[in-house]
Amino acid sequence: MGFHTKNADGLYGYAEIGEGAEIIGCLGHLDVVSAGDSWHYPPYAGTIDSGRLYGRGISGAVWQRRVW
Repeated sequence: MGFHTKNADGLYGYAEIGEGAEIIGCLGHLDVVSAGDSWHYPPYAGTIDSGRLYGRGISGAVWQRRVW
């Protein structure tokens, strides 16, 4: 895709494409944690019950991205 990527010893990483003085930044993270076995609903199914959504990652910061 033309990206230049950088992995800084597993502490952070970034990807760049293009060139010039103007920059668009996107900030986010990924969690790698076992889902465990304490779920009342399947953790990866995205179950809706009584108008509520249950599932792994539905309210975490993983889906939120900041752009500036």
